[in-house]
Amino acid sequence: MSKKRIIIISIVVFVLALILVLFCAVFCVRRQQVTFTGERTENTINITDESIIQSANIRNGSSIFSLDRDKVIQNIETTFPYIKVIQVNLVSAIRVEITVRERYEMYYTEFSGRYYIVDEELKVLNIVDTIPTGLSYLYSNMLDDATNTNILGITSNTNVCDFLGSENIQNITNDLYLSMCRTVMVDTDDGKEYVTRDDIKNIVNSVQFGYDYTIQDGRYDRVIISTSYGFTVDIGMPQNNLDQKVNVCFSTIDTLMDQGTSSGTIIYGYDVNGNEDIRFVP
Repeated sequence: MSKKRIIIISIVVFVLALILVLFCAVFCVRRQQVTFTGERTENTINITDESIIQSANIRNGSSIFSLDRDKVIQNIETTFPYIKVIQVNLVSAIRVEITVRERYEMYYTEFSGRYYIVDEELKVLNIVDTIPTGLSYLYSNMLDDATNTNILGITSNTNVCDFLGSENIQNITNDLYLSMCRTVMVDTDDGKEYVTRDDIKNIVNSVQFGYDYTIQDGRYDRVIISTSYGFTVDIGMPQNNLDQKVNVCFSTIDTLMDQGTSSGTIIYGYDVNGNEDIRFVP
């Protein structure tokens, strides 16, 4: 190889190495920040931005292209069960922004004498030895004597930070919460307003699941809500059009209460042909 060719190759290699060094120097993490949205309670008020950043385990100086968002979320949410990571964003070539909110206690369930406190997504926030107060009771009954753990997925190895149940059940509990927030009204000094998280916990005494049934057998997935109003709401196939079903059932409760009725069951079900069948059973 000629001396001239060796010089040219050396220059090219040097330039490429320089570009790589500069590229790595520019596109690497230099700054991390946390944005906390929504209200905070005593469960998160003492969690600092610095501790969240530390738990994320993003090394300053590391390439932004090696950022594993799923791992960051897992690291934070395992360290802080009451923190939900909404998103992990690269807002510049050197800055990572982590947006979080508090996970709020919504339900509790029981297994082997211990009580599991969960949010609307069935994330286990805490495990205690006494019955929690101010929360809705969550349980299951498949109508064939299956145990609570078969549906909610609780085992002796279930820890804080685990999710209970199948993804299907997690989605139903979250969708139920969102559906109530979007459709259910309560009386206030300023008139009627959509319910808040605390309103829902005051209204819903318990949520019961029955699932994995078929219309052909005359049975189907159900979510059964016992309310503090004295009424029970029995919704079939909660995976479909839950907003509409929640709205119909709770509007029916309003109408019945205005008429002087104080108890009964509103069933939003299906007949053997799969057609919607909405009825009130005193």
